[in-house]
Amino acid sequence: MMPAPASTCGSSAHCSRRTLERGFTLIEVLIAFIVLAVGLGTLMVGITTALRTDARVHNKHILNQIAQSRLEAAGRSAPLKSGRREGRIGRYRWREVVTAVQLGKSTTQDGAATPANMVVPSWVEVVVQDEAGLETKLAALKLASGAAP
Repeated sequence: MMPAPASTCGSSAHCSRRTLERGFTLIEVLIAFIVLAVGLGTLMVGITTALRTDARVHNKHILNQIAQSRLEAAGRSAPLKSGRREGRIGRYRWREVVTAVQLGKSTTQDGAATPANMVVPSWVEVVVQDEAGLETKLAALKLASGAAP
């Protein structure tokens, strides 16, 4: 058998009631709650920031997809013509600007005029903007057949 642990206060008559009670004081509990509240508050700020950033990145991804789609469609759905077109897709506005590009003289090497079936370059710029003002811009050189736009 194991001996009973020795009491640190000597005889039981000398042990006060206060030394026999074990636990936390009210101040210790309040400080623990304050530390917990500060930690949780910091965690909430971090989570909120991460969610906002994720929403912004998701929105930018949608803007890029719309801009790529509009840039791909330029010259396919209708012939490329110099000028400006605008429209809406849901809550997003898009703007397409087509500018004719002159690469040199419009005659062939033998001095004849450029035939109508030659390829004509056009600079196409697409800007897509959301309601909050976030925008993305894509541009490409597109080649169209026929007379210059």
